Amino acid sequence: MEPMSTTTKNTKTTKTTTTSTDNTTARPSFWASVRDDLRERREARAQRASLYRELNGYHSRTDILDLLAAADRHDGPQAELMRSILQSKLAHAGRGSLMVG
Repeated sequence: MEPMSTTTKNTKTTKTTTTSTDNTTARPSFWASVRDDLRERREARAQRASLYRELNGYHSRTDILDLLAAADRHDGPQAELMRSILQSKLAHAGRGSLMVG
């Protein structure tokens, strides 16, 4: 009797992925989000600089405290930004330095 020879097929399946198309699709949205983030940061920086210029005329401690009292009656990001700038100016005014940076 002759030995039976059996052949087994390799049942290993290969998985095909379409990562190249997925990456190209994801890249524009990634760069769009980076652009949006940079635009928002530029706008926020311009807004801070503008508000700082507006508040730059107030140098005395009493003026700054009056403005802080007015800003404390309001909520929101603009009021928070104003409080931040005024508190920084107040700290520098207390040290005798009017430079805020």
